[in-house]
Amino acid sequence: MTVDEHTITPPAWTRSRHWSALSGHAIAAFLRNPMAAFFTLVFPLTFLVIVAALVGDQRTETGAPVAQMLIAPFAVFGVAQASFTMLAVDTAALRESGVLMRLRGTPVSASTVIAARITAAAVASLAAVLLLTAAGTAFYGVDIVWHKVPALVATLILGIACLAALGLALTSLTRTVLGAQTLAQGILIPLAFISEVFIVGARLPDPLAVTGSLLPLKHFARAAAETFQPGPGAGFSFGHLAVLAVWTVVGTVVAVRWFGWSPRGTTGPPSSTGTIAPAPVATLSEPRLTGPVSGLALLAGQVHYALLGLRRDLLSVFFTVVFPAVLLVLFPSVFGDTSVHGVPVGRYLLAGMITYAVAVAGWVNLPESMAGARAAGILKRLRGTPLPYAYHVAGRVLSALITAVASTLLLSVLAAAMFGVRLRPPSVLMLAVAVVAGGCCFAALGLALVAVLPLARSVVAVTLGTLLPLCFVSEVFVAGQATMPSWLAAIADVFPLRHLLTVVLAATEPDTAALATVWPHLGVIAAWTVAAAAVVLVRAQRPTS
Repeated sequence: MTVDEHTITPPAWTRSRHWSALSGHAIAAFLRNPMAAFFTLVFPLTFLVIVAALVGDQRTETGAPVAQMLIAPFAVFGVAQASFTMLAVDTAALRESGVLMRLRGTPVSASTVIAARITAAAVASLAAVLLLTAAGTAFYGVDIVWHKVPALVATLILGIACLAALGLALTSLTRTVLGAQTLAQGILIPLAFISEVFIVGARLPDPLAVTGSLLPLKHFARAAAETFQPGPGAGFSFGHLAVLAVWTVVGTVVAVRWFGWSPRGTTGPPSSTGTIAPAPVATLSEPRLTGPVSGLALLAGQVHYALLGLRRDLLSVFFTVVFPAVLLVLFPSVFGDTSVHGVPVGRYLLAGMITYAVAVAGWVNLPESMAGARAAGILKRLRGTPLPYAYHVAGRVLSALITAVASTLLLSVLAAAMFGVRLRPPSVLMLAVAVVAGGCCFAALGLALVAVLPLARSVVAVTLGTLLPLCFVSEVFVAGQATMPSWLAAIADVFPLRHLLTVVLAATEPDTAALATVWPHLGVIAAWTVAAAAVVLVRAQRPTS
């Protein structure tokens, strides 16, 4: 008689050893993932530094520094990135690569595997909280409210459990890694704006306020904020904690009901039984002999190839097209009917979101795709084909420009419908010049980065680690009417992002006389483009490995 190996329960000490080994592996994988480490650790800390620099020595009504109230919401965002996004994406990746299915064929129990993933997420979450708290106490006068530390610990445990359950539920309901990643970021980042994570105390429209109150992130942020609030009391926010408990149960039920260990794949359509039908077998036709292909046809083919890859990368499309549109719609409800540095909020946000979209297309998406193609050996194989390498690069650059233009058109339509922003013909022409010049600049910088850095993960770490902080420093993303400190303004003046924003603002100005002031800023953008192109050409002359 044979015994199914899954019916054998390992002893407790063996399960503990398995849990420890798998947890260590998951933590090491987190440290090697630049995107996860950036959004969990670096981004909240950078946000704290920038906002603290904006508010300066301002204090709350209780006399505490404003930074005292910033630690909790930024820490909650780091916890959400680790316990929700990272856990959902990494678990989906393990499932689709077959690792989870192979683990089910070992003596390691299913509960041990899941517990190890949650443990790694909890460690990353605690690292984010400790890093922010240490920075706050060391540099911004933040005081730890020691009699509320037990409440802080309990809030973090319940918040991590809630977000981990929802992250596993998201994995259970998605088929692919890309789907899990796109949904996780697409849900979390907009939700952070309406849940008092990025903007505390804002007066939101009723639909947004109700949505934030129904979902757990706002309750987590408020419960955590209470533990940093100086004053009497134990710091427990039982109402908010109860909501977190309810969502923990909901996420757990969904994850237990629909979680799967086998790859779900995308090689074929689902069959009537719910399994994946085998992909059809491709047949090869006889090759057709054709004459020489024109350069224009080659370029068009490479543009089509690059755009096809972009359409399949939903996360890149989201952050380049959808995310700026969401912010354009959402931010006015936060700032109200006011102005930003003397510019109507609708027009300023339009310029900021166009600048952001152009930068993402050229500085993030393009180098990431090129670095991925190089790591997969595609670029090396291209060297052995009749296709000139320059056409492949040009196709990638043009696809980035097309994406930036598409996002600009969408944002302009939204701004016209919502805020009455109208562009005159000279302004439209200048806006086109700004988008093309900025797109070429950031594309050249992205290609230079790929030429200098050998590893794809290093490229992603640099692009993400620089763009979002520079967006705040360059006031692409604004924080109310606060004046940027001179040292941050000096940093912004060096890089092209601030100059592109200035040109786009002038292009959306009703008075076309403002267009005469953009030429020095276009000169800075051109200088960065030439410098980056020179780096690309110099590196291209060196032999590739």
